[in-house]
Formats: sequence, structure tokens, C-alpha cells
Amino acid sequence: MSNQVEIGRQWEAVGPFPSGMREHPLINSPLSAFLDPPIDPDMDFAFRPYDEEETWPSEIGKGGKVGWKKFKVGNDGTLEISYPEIRWDQLRSDHGWASLQYQCILRSKIIIPFIPNHSETSIRIDVIQGVEYAFIPSHISSSFTGPIQWYNGDIYAFAETPIGKREITSKTSNFARSLSFIPGEYVILLKAIYEIRMFGDPAPSIPIIKIKIVAELDDIENLDIIGGLEEVPDIVDGWFMGNWISVGIRVPCEAESIEILGVDSSFGRSVNIALPQGTTNIINGQTRPLTLKIEQITPLPEYVRSLDIKLKVKIHDKEKEIVWHPTFKHLRTNNVDRILPFKITFASPSIVSGIPACISHAMIVPPPVSSLSPSHSTSSLPPVLLVLHGAGVDITQPEYIEAVPFIAGYWAILSTGRNEWGEDWHGSSMLDVWAAREAFGDVVKRIEITVSDQTILMGHSNGGQGAWHLAARYPDRIQGVVAASGWLTIQDYVPYTETISRHFADPSLIGILSSSLSAYSNDLYLSNLVDIPILVIHGSEDDNVPPRHSRSYVQLISSWAGQQASGSVKLIEIPKKGHWWDDVLRLSQVMNFIENLPRKKSWDEQRKVGFTLTTANPQESGGRAGIRIVELDIPGRIGRLDVNARQWKQSNPSKPLDLRGMNIKRIELISENSGKIETLIKTLNGWKSEDKSNLGPLTPPRTYGPLIRILSTNGPMIIICPNSPRIINIAKKISHDLYLFHRLDCEIIDDKEGLIRIAKNEIGQSNLIIIGRPDENLYTNWMIRQNRIPLQFPTKGVMLLKDKVIYDKGAGIITLHPHPTSTKAISLLIAGNDELGLELVSRLFPIRTGIPIPDWAIINPQSRWKGSGGLIGAGFWNDHWGWNETMSWMDR
Repeated sequence: MSNQVEIGRQWEAVGPFPSGMREHPLINSPLSAFLDPPIDPDMDFAFRPYDEEETWPSEIGKGGKVGWKKFKVGNDGTLEISYPEIRWDQLRSDHGWASLQYQCILRSKIIIPFIPNHSETSIRIDVIQGVEYAFIPSHISSSFTGPIQWYNGDIYAFAETPIGKREITSKTSNFARSLSFIPGEYVILLKAIYEIRMFGDPAPSIPIIKIKIVAELDDIENLDIIGGLEEVPDIVDGWFMGNWISVGIRVPCEAESIEILGVDSSFGRSVNIALPQGTTNIINGQTRPLTLKIEQITPLPEYVRSLDIKLKVKIHDKEKEIVWHPTFKHLRTNNVDRILPFKITFASPSIVSGIPACISHAMIVPPPVSSLSPSHSTSSLPPVLLVLHGAGVDITQPEYIEAVPFIAGYWAILSTGRNEWGEDWHGSSMLDVWAAREAFGDVVKRIEITVSDQTILMGHSNGGQGAWHLAARYPDRIQGVVAASGWLTIQDYVPYTETISRHFADPSLIGILSSSLSAYSNDLYLSNLVDIPILVIHGSEDDNVPPRHSRSYVQLISSWAGQQASGSVKLIEIPKKGHWWDDVLRLSQVMNFIENLPRKKSWDEQRKVGFTLTTANPQESGGRAGIRIVELDIPGRIGRLDVNARQWKQSNPSKPLDLRGMNIKRIELISENSGKIETLIKTLNGWKSEDKSNLGPLTPPRTYGPLIRILSTNGPMIIICPNSPRIINIAKKISHDLYLFHRLDCEIIDDKEGLIRIAKNEIGQSNLIIIGRPDENLYTNWMIRQNRIPLQFPTKGVMLLKDKVIYDKGAGIITLHPHPTSTKAISLLIAGNDELGLELVSRLFPIRTGIPIPDWAIINPQSRWKGSGGLIGAGFWNDHWGWNETMSWMDR
């Protein structure tokens, strides 16, 4: 046997089958529809004889049938998957580009070599632009038990970004997954999807999926400091442009878990670098960002280009010292014609104390030096440009930096949203933007620069959509918007009309699932942007995001304003331009718009004119004119508050502030002069002040879903699981995905440790993920006994939701749950009736945007071919975490 990992160069595939937009976590195997329930579809496919005559029904194939096909890995290591025999042009002609999405299932061989003195072999593996993959021993022993565990692939190709690429001697990337195997031959299963949003419209060619799979032995003994996964600020005039640094640390699967006890660094008199959390634990097979706090006393000399940071590490109950050498870029502000762009780092989201969930960065583009003003009055300074990038864009690249407006007096912040793809500027990605905005004003004070507290949002493509998204949810934070080539909603960008689920699911269930995307649907929020200056730019020949998206924005805002041509929003379609051109954000019209923004109206002026405030999630929405929706009557539905709105102008309200709400329970009114906050509660007799309503003490609003809001954590995600190999593997899988897709830190602890932290009130503000049933996980047992949600586990293999018994084999539940100590954090429980149920439901953990899962969902094996049509139930909890009859669906 070779001493290297060997992956077959020939792959056998079955397909293509249709694939709905972001539907893949629900649908594991279209082939499972044609097997008896006891047969594992993964095992069946892995060992099914290759037969060119065998076919399966598929609406994509000629005659409604598809079959086996072979593909070979090219000389460059790329596996190209294509089906030129399919009439893609015909599919598109009546169903649009969403019908070009397809999936297929592939298999090949992978050989894991034997390592002397090791019972198992550790490897690193990248599956680039594949959706999911799994391993099955080629020779099944009696000790092997299913189900097969699937892993998420690196579909965004983070491995091929500058920070993903490892040193030239390594085959795998900085983001490679660490796995451990008993040596031998395995069948590797691969799920491939052509996703239009990811890979683009192939017209006039055929859709081709290009996948790279790279694996190698893990030759690291104890730990790996991954220099490419650094977050290090630049130094300007000797001062760090940020209070935080971090670096990725990986522990191989076959190594011992480690504990980082502390740090020491050179230049200790000038710079103090500390481990804010006291210690950091990293279990074997896990990668975590090590977060360090910078406290700087005096400027660093320009010759300092690196620091020696000594990590005190505990391994095998022994302490040792390991050195990390971060390097820094120095810039100066004096005696230069132009201050070069520089990088800042910050805690994302912003925190007052404790451990950040993520250390992120942003690029700062200074204005011309001649326009810098010594003024310390922020009101007299031009607004700051807050710029959001498009999908897959690296903000550090000179081409992107040069595309940003360069205007006298105007500073620009180029946010990352955590990475090149971000979370579509939703959720935790949106928190990252506001954290960058807040950090920028603080760090530049070190170099005696004062900037405005006003903001102009800008963005292109996905960033244009992001500018709409942030502006519509936080209108009080902005002065104007420049949105270029932005899509309206994810459902409008790539329609969800081609999902498999629609053929099987109850339409009322589809409605509830669709409601989980309401918080991210920009069109529902556009009432919030009436009378706010907005410039919309779109190329008339854009075939990526058609101009219709921008036209929809303008039409909807104008409708809310009641004006055929709303003066606040202006659309400019540029003839003969496509999706991107170099000066799309530097057009003369853009410069004029920025430099001639009108004075922002006072809150009193805005209230007198009137507006309608909309939200689907108060915790991800700010206010308008100092008025904010705080709590909804029915979570899962949108809430709207009419403030002196034009539709009530003729009703002659008795008060100067006419408030009329739909699905609103509580609002806040802030005085612009004093800052005093008044809370109003909706009653049968109208609005009552919380202080004077004599309603008794009110509980704080509960933390809202849907499921993807688990990613918006204020500290490192904490996974609590028992000492079970299968459950620990699921925890490691989730931890890896959180880092790969969102750069989130994640701590894995056992159930006993979780209970100890609760008893000592040391669980903190982090969101929690709990894996396993009460009979498996002591923490789950304690949590369910609190009766915070209507879920019980009366006996092994059975769940009870409200009064509904779920005894199905292969059933699993994923649900939000109140945090044990914080109203600002949230918990997530993942549990199955058996191992299959746990595996299937763990695949629903929200890693990507646009997957419509509300507060809770119960899956069963039929989902593998029915999609959401195979769900046992799904829904939102009510405002007190109870059963929500209006927004819940069950099949029994």
C-alpha cells in the first residue's frame, strides 16, 4: 500500500436530477424513493453494480429517464461534470434559468494508508465546490454500523482564496477538514449541484460543475499554527489599527486535545498582548481561531515588522512554548501625498467585554491628504462611505479598492461581512458591517483623526443588495444610499419555483417555511426607506442581476411614498453596460449624489410627514425617526407600524402622533433632544405607556428566529455534547463549517461541563448548540426538564411535541430554545429518535443563507427524496416560546 492518500481518477455518477434553490440540506438522495425503507440509500448506491442500461425517472432526462455515466479527473486535478445530451435550452425556455440547476450523485475510491504505530490515519481533505461527501468502507465488517455521516464541501471555494491557499509544499488548503480513518479502501460518495447563484448562467453553453478533491496525510504531531488564517491590523504612525489579532490553530485528529494557557510577547513595555478568555481549549480534529487582545501604550518604531508571540500550551499534561510570528505593515500619514489604504481589525459583533465570536477586518480608504481637516466637530465633517462588496470579492485587492469613490473629505470603509461571500449581508454578516463602522471611528483617533458619525451605504451586486438590506433595517443610521446592480430578494434572484418540495408539501407548510425568509426579503421592508435619498445604478445589459430588480425597488418605494416619481429615490440605467464596469461606483452621478446630499431631516420632521415601519424580526431592525418596533404579537409574521401614515390622514387623530400597528406588541419612542426612551404596549384600548399601564412587570422580548439566527452569536459558539464518538463527530463537523463559512469561533465541551457552567453562571452570552436526546446528553435532560418549550422525550425513540407523538424511526428535531441565562442569546437543540434521525436532522444546521427553516423542524427519512414534503412538522414558537398554532404545521 502507498504511503499517500490515493483518490480514484474515475468517477461513476447517477443523474442528473432536478435541484431546487438551496434545497440540498433536505434532499440527500433522490434514489431513496425507489428503495424499500429498510435499505440505506447510501450503502445501496456505494455497492450497486454499474449498469449502463439501468435508469431512474427524472424530469430533466430525455424520455423522463437518466442513468449511469462516467467522468474522469483532468490533468489539472479538476473533475468536470456535464450532461451535453440534456436539452438545457428547452428546459430554460419555459422554466427560466432556475431549471438549469441540477444534481447528481457520484462515487469513486479512496485509499487511506497505514501509518506505523497508529491504529487510525489522520488526513486533511478539501472538496472544493462539491456540496457534500461521505465515506463507506469498501469491505463492510460486522462492527460497522450506519448511518453514513455526510460532510459539507467547500462549495464557495474558500480553499482557493488568498487566505485559503497553503504553503507550496502542502496539497491541501488552510481550510482543509481534519478526519481520521482506519486504514484501507473506502468508497467516497460525492453530491454535486450546479447552482446558478454560485456558478452563474452558462448560456449559451451547457452547465458544467467543476470540482477538485485533494487529500493528504496529516503530518502534524501536536498542533498547527495556520499563518494564512491570521487577522492582523496594519500599523499607522506606530499605532495598531485595531485592538484584536487572531490566528487559526488546528489540532490533528490523532493528536491530544490541547489547552492554551496564556501568551507572552516581545515589546511588552510598548504593547501588551493578552488571552482575554484566560485559556483556550481545542479538541483533536478541530480548528479554532486563537483570539488575542492588544493594549498599546506607546507607538512602535517603524523598523518593527514582526512580534514574537509565545503561546503557553498544555499537551499531554505537559507545558511547552510555541512561538507565532505575526508580521505587520507600516504606513505613515505625514509627508505623503496620499495615505495608502490600511487594514483595521475588530471584534465582530462589537462587545463590551468577554471573548469575541470572530475577529474580522475591514479596509480603510483615506481621502486626499489635502482635504483632511483638523476639525473635531463631527457634525461639520462629510459622511463616511460604508462600502459592501459583491459575492466572491476580496476587499484587499487593489482593483476593488481603486473602484471606490475617492472624494475630498470622504473616508471609505470596505467591510468584509466576515468573508468573500458573507451571509448575504444578513444576520451575522450585517453585525460585522456595523462593528466595522463603530471600530473605525475609535481606532483612527489614535492618529489624531476625527470622522463623521453619519454614514452613506454603498454596494455593488450582492453588496448592492446588502446596502438595501442594511438601510431598510436601520434607516436612522444612514444619510443616503448608493445601490448598484443589487438584487431584490434571494427568491427573485434565483426563483424557488423549481424545488422538489413543491410537488409533495402541503402549501400551508410551504407558506410557513417561506415565512422564515421574510426577515431577509428587502421588498417587505421598503416602507422604511421613503424620503431617504437613494441613488440606484444599473447597467441596461446586465444579464447577471437584470435591471428589473432595481426598477422594482424604485416602484415599491414610490408606491409607499404615494408619488409617481418619488423625489428621494433615483434610478439611472447606464446604456450598453453589463453587471460590472470599472467606474460603476465612480460615475459622475455618484460623485454628485454623495457631495450634494441634503441635510438629514430631524426626527420631528420625519414623524410629521409620516411613514410606515416594517420588520419581521425586531432584533435585527433599528428604528425610524427614533421609533422602533420592539416585540411582535405573532413571531413568524411581519409587523407594521403606521406613524402618521398617509392612509390615515383623513381620520383627524386626536394626538399629534397617530400610531396604528399590525402584529405589534411593544414599541419604543426615543426623544431626539433628551434621549429618553418611552415604551408603549398595545392594548385593547390603544397604546399604553409601560410605566403607567399597571399591567405588572413585563418579560423581555424573547430572542427571535428563524434557525439561521443561531449564527448571530455574541461570543464563541458553544457546542455541548456527550462523550459519544458519533455525536462528537457531528460537533466537530459543525465547528469546522462555522469556521469555514462564517469565521466563527466555536468551543466544544461535554455535557457535564455545560451543567457546571450553568451552576456557576459562567455560560456567558454565547449561543449554545446542544446535540443529543435527554437519555444521551445530561445537559439536554436538564434543559428539557425546565419546560421552556412544549417538547418532551417520554421514552427512548419517541418525541412528544405539544400533544403530538413522534415515534417514527429516522425522525429528528432541530429547534431553537431559550438560552439558560441571557435574553440576548439563544440555544439550539439537535436530537433524533435514533442515529439515522440525528444524522438527517444535523444536516439542517444552518450554514448557508436562503434555506427556509423556521424556529423548529422535524425531519424523517422520506425527506431524502420529498424535501420539505417529508417533514413531520415545522413552525415558529409563540412570543413566550409556547406552541404557535397560527405559524405551525404538523402531519398528525
